[in-house]
Amino acid sequence: MKKNFFNLLLFLPLFSNAQSNYKSGFIVNLKGDTLHGYIDYKEWGRNPQIISFKPTSGGKPRQLGLSDVNYFEIGGYVSYHAYRVAVSLNQIDISSPSSAADTVSEIDTVFLKILQKGRNITLYVYKDKLKERFYIKDNMMVAPKELFYGIYQDINSTNVIDRNTYRDQLSQMVIKYNPRSDKLMRQVQQLYYREDDLISVAAQINGDTKEQASLKSANSSSIRFFAGASFISSTLKAGQYYGSPTSTSGAPKIAIGVDAIVNPAVGHLIFRLELAYSGKNNYSFYEMPDPLDNIAQPETNSIKVQQGIFFITPQVIYNIYNADRFKVFVNAGFSINLLSYPKNQVTTYQYGHTIATDRFEALESESGYSSLQFKAGVVLSKRFEIYAAWFPDANLGNTYTYSQILTSYQVGLNYFLGKGAR
Repeated sequence: MKKNFFNLLLFLPLFSNAQSNYKSGFIVNLKGDTLHGYIDYKEWGRNPQIISFKPTSGGKPRQLGLSDVNYFEIGGYVSYHAYRVAVSLNQIDISSPSSAADTVSEIDTVFLKILQKGRNITLYVYKDKLKERFYIKDNMMVAPKELFYGIYQDINSTNVIDRNTYRDQLSQMVIKYNPRSDKLMRQVQQLYYREDDLISVAAQINGDTKEQASLKSANSSSIRFFAGASFISSTLKAGQYYGSPTSTSGAPKIAIGVDAIVNPAVGHLIFRLELAYSGKNNYSFYEMPDPLDNIAQPETNSIKVQQGIFFITPQVIYNIYNADRFKVFVNAGFSINLLSYPKNQVTTYQYGHTIATDRFEALESESGYSSLQFKAGVVLSKRFEIYAAWFPDANLGNTYTYSQILTSYQVGLNYFLGKGAR
């Protein structure tokens, strides 16, 4: 079963390519004609070179690229503009900086993603397998220019030098469009080469009162909260006793958590942090000690254990089927679990008579352990998550001579709270 789960995770990229997420939008072709329709909006880790477009929701999709499209926009989410620009080739690696300032670039036609557009300037981003670059276009110019940033090794010392050319480039825009704003000029001179910071400065150069990108989803949140309940069935194998007796317990489990959706408009990839508690896991063992050591006076042990577990579980979720009101997902997580034992006792019998009761450490285990978690399930109507989970063998023991192995299965229901539910 574990192998099947890992195989499923390995094939996630194939599911990603197969899934479609068409949103209303339009393209502008090289002739300047505007064509309205639907564009497949994917979680592009890099700027796309090809998009899938269809004129109607039920129409046949066409693959369009830089030789077909000058501009495309997915309504309320994102827009891209094709430009022929200089693309820098210097690597940004502070652990291994170049020995000299690298200014090599190549001319290429690419789709630039619009981050902030206003009356004076437009800010873009271009990300490929090498790095992320930002571009700026004075709206009186024909094409954008890259905001250049680099790091290299000082040839006379071990110091790493930042080449912050982008600050000078943005300063020129401030001088041109905001000549009286000393505060903005100081901000630019301390500006980091980061998307949010650059968007903020671009918005101020454009005179915007709200420092935000021009295209954002008003209806989708990247954060959502949930609460849930489940039933967990666990099998405990007590290795410290002869024959390694096993016992199975079923108990309720409650959970709360938060999801961070990588791209709410697409919704394929989600990071989750879940806190959960299961407090009435009751185990009973009936154990016969090794007969070789108990020939003359055979003894038996009755072990009674009540176990509580507090789970802290970061997880990665992927929606392999991702329709608006119905989703199918797989989930992998790593759980840190804290143990408590309200009851942990052993009663020893000889010839049917009780001879001793030890109420402490009948089951010797650590105060905590870690385990893997695998889930699969569905999301209905954006609110209800129904799932089944598997926790493979985890060792609770605290000695080198034996182990306490716990294996669990779980079925549950989560409910997404508030407006963040997608």
